[in-house]
Amino acid sequence: MALTLLSVPALVACALLLTPLLVRVLDRHAGWPLTAFFAVAAVQLARLAPDVFAGAHPAWRAEWAGGMLPGGAGVDFALRLDPLSFVFAMLALVIGSVVFIYSTAYLPARSGTMSFYVLMTGFMLAVLLLVLADDVVLLFVGWELVSLASFMLIARSGPGGEDGAMRTLLLTFTGGLLLLAGLGAAVWATGTTDLGALLADPVWRDRPGFTAAVALLVAFAGFSKAAQFPFHPWLPEAMAAATPVSAFLHAAAVVKAGVYLLLRFATAFHATPAWQVTLIVVGMGTAVATAVFAIQQDDIKRLTAYSTVSQLGWIVATIGVGTHFAIVAAVVHTIAHAMFKSSLFMLAGVVDHQTGTRSMSRLGPLWRRMPWTFGSMALGAASMAAVPPMLGFLSKEGMLEAFTEAPLGAGGTVALLLCAAFGALATFTYSARLVLGVFFDGPRDVSEVREAPVALWLPAALPGVASLPAAFAAGALDRPLDAVARTVRGGDYAGTHLALWHGVGVPLMISAAVLAAGVVVVIGRRALHEALLERTLAPFTGVQAIHAGTTAAARVGRALGAPALSHAPSRHLAPLLVLVVGYAAAVTVAPGLGGAPAAPKLAGIDHLTDLIPLSVVVIGTLATIRARNRLQAAVLLGVTGTGVTLQVLLLGAPDVALTQFMVEILTVVLMMLVLRHQPRAFTGTSGARRAAGTLVGLGVGVATFGAVWSLTGRRPKPELAAWYLEHGPEVTGEGNVVNTILVEFRAFDTMGELAVLGMAGIAMAAVVASMPRWPHHRIMPGPLPEARLNSLSLRLLVRWLAPLLFAISVVVLWRGGEEPGGGFNAALIGAAALMLMYLAQPDDRRLFPRDLPYALSGFGVIVAIVTGFAGYAGGSFLAPLYGHLAGQHLTTALIFDVGVYLAVLGIVAGALNHLGGPTRPGSPKSPEQLEAGVVARTGIRVPPEQYGSYHAPPESAAAGAGAPGKEALR
Repeated sequence: MALTLLSVPALVACALLLTPLLVRVLDRHAGWPLTAFFAVAAVQLARLAPDVFAGAHPAWRAEWAGGMLPGGAGVDFALRLDPLSFVFAMLALVIGSVVFIYSTAYLPARSGTMSFYVLMTGFMLAVLLLVLADDVVLLFVGWELVSLASFMLIARSGPGGEDGAMRTLLLTFTGGLLLLAGLGAAVWATGTTDLGALLADPVWRDRPGFTAAVALLVAFAGFSKAAQFPFHPWLPEAMAAATPVSAFLHAAAVVKAGVYLLLRFATAFHATPAWQVTLIVVGMGTAVATAVFAIQQDDIKRLTAYSTVSQLGWIVATIGVGTHFAIVAAVVHTIAHAMFKSSLFMLAGVVDHQTGTRSMSRLGPLWRRMPWTFGSMALGAASMAAVPPMLGFLSKEGMLEAFTEAPLGAGGTVALLLCAAFGALATFTYSARLVLGVFFDGPRDVSEVREAPVALWLPAALPGVASLPAAFAAGALDRPLDAVARTVRGGDYAGTHLALWHGVGVPLMISAAVLAAGVVVVIGRRALHEALLERTLAPFTGVQAIHAGTTAAARVGRALGAPALSHAPSRHLAPLLVLVVGYAAAVTVAPGLGGAPAAPKLAGIDHLTDLIPLSVVVIGTLATIRARNRLQAAVLLGVTGTGVTLQVLLLGAPDVALTQFMVEILTVVLMMLVLRHQPRAFTGTSGARRAAGTLVGLGVGVATFGAVWSLTGRRPKPELAAWYLEHGPEVTGEGNVVNTILVEFRAFDTMGELAVLGMAGIAMAAVVASMPRWPHHRIMPGPLPEARLNSLSLRLLVRWLAPLLFAISVVVLWRGGEEPGGGFNAALIGAAALMLMYLAQPDDRRLFPRDLPYALSGFGVIVAIVTGFAGYAGGSFLAPLYGHLAGQHLTTALIFDVGVYLAVLGIVAGALNHLGGPTRPGSPKSPEQLEAGVVARTGIRVPPEQYGSYHAPPESAAAGAGAPGKEALR
């Protein structure tokens, strides 16, 4: 059973991988083979149904990240099928299949079908991951993927969908943050990410205040997807998306994700008063308000969208009641809503497709011209309006019956039923407006309109038309729905009896009164529509509220960012320096603020040899301060770094020392590529500015010394460090503890840093390439005479030195497990070889093919990630695998180090290409262009081979004989 369960998302994942090929071959008809994948997945689910509803819950799990939680617990990629997840997974697959079949006829040929099918199939996979997840981390990943998929599907509609897509993303991601906070608190309190264990933990019973807080976070997260107040504006905005997207998104995907979350967590929160009252009040309030908004709409899809929000409000309020029967009623209406709402959205698309408009005021009596579409929409709207004998009537009766048991007291229950009655009347009204406005009331001459092809209207009609026979066969769902209620609420509930007739009671009396009043309203509908159509019933709309919020946030952001709108380093560094000095002063005065109480001064941590690197650092620092030349300052800054390297080496950390030393070398070279575009000397600085800088420097130095002395200099060796030194070689079989920490014990951190490094390299390239021109100073150094001859000695040296350095880098990479070395150190040595190869060139030129740096960095990151997946053979992501070959100890950590090596080389190669290549912004593209520029500025012609492509003689060269520039050019 576990493999059968795994096959469901696996089939959809295979469909996603094959989608580009299928679209290229079949274009819009790719929906047929994709539907076949969904149908097979649905069959796999159906095979498990007897066992699932009998109490067996198939599960499949693999360790995702071990030891992430206290007590050694980890995060699993866990799937589980119970009656609740079965219902929602089957809804997604069945409704999605119908939508994909409809799309084969609805979509225009050769027009964006690739992005549509890829995103829709990915959407399906995200929904399945969400509803089948048995680990809260996987559940959250599915939740956010659903948000991203909906955003991209709305945004692909073009400029008209951009604003709606952004508002959808803003609201649904806000819900994601709320869910993340709620899940984080829940995991912290229960100590597990296992969804079933988390929901069953006694903490929800023992800590009512904490339970109420988490329940509200989860409730509002669910509201964000289910489009409940205050998140409701996003759903009507999503109407910019194509009709198939709307049908799937509003019937079985995003909105049902919110309903699923509320039902799933009702297991823990169903008896929490804050949860109950919030869901009932917000749900019914949203249902009533948006039902009135739906009556106001002239656009068919917007009316249907507001009706979706209203119907979801009914479901949310029913979940809030929390009884066993209420859970059953909510699930029944979820099924009914998926059927009639998907049908109504697709039929709205049929009308738009055939008439060219969705505005009811621009339509006419279409019922004769499109009889099949009319009949199908009438049945779907009747189910939505709860007209017997449709399934929507049966589900609405169930919800009204559930409201009679609401935990609100007698007065609250009566108020809830009155609100429900008014909401039901509004529902009947907008349902009637949908049918009558589209097919009867419009003024347009529709003689040119024809019925849609069968391939278009039939798939659209099927779910809504099926609501009629489904109502008579609903009794077959009694036992499955009882199982759903038991899944959510526990116990041995078995009281469901679905039927169209349950005798005379409060629900039937409300329904009869609504039907009678609805007929009266329909008769006088024109006056009602004139009174309500496009009227503003509230001080502001939801869209206006979102716009006001984002505008206010932008103003706050501009105000906070204003201090940084300067190129002066002091403006950027001042806040950081203040924080550093303040924190350092605090921990110096009260060391306990930095962690454990300070230990007595330790003996043997000071050595006379420390004076050597200290002297180098002091001399380098003082010399850098006094330097008046930018080149001198860069080199002297490297001297300071060399002193720090020596200190690290004396402390017994050769790995870190080698890294520091190589970084200093490479930094100086890269700084040269930038400083050559700056004036040779620094600009003058006022005495007051020098005094202020001196004070700031002294303050930061004293504060940093105090912080280091208080936090680390007076403490014994940390327990964790001692454990690494003692047990690291035993656990890993390798002697270099520093490298094994980076690529084994904390490999996940290293992989994250590697990804950041790759993104930083891409950002660097994008920034440099986007600059219209480098900030050249008008007085540039003169060209080197005989540039090619001057570079000859270095070019000869590089011929053997570069291969030697690369060989050394490979050795350092290989020996990293046992001796000082590793991927990063090795890459820095290899990068030094690249630097020498660049410096040996007589002029600016791209050292590597344009795409090679990106390929190296990307391939390096991929190697690291693939190594992580290989770790599953050892139990978890990035778990190292060991072995011996030809007497050598081998581990997958070495392959991980290869990924680090390649990524770093790619970053350095990209820096050389962009900062030093001939295509950098503002630099001449050829010697001929350079020569023309020199002649135009100086009147002196110089053979291009005598100078580097970036050099230009100073303007003073034209001033006359004996000028420095002219002398340099001779």
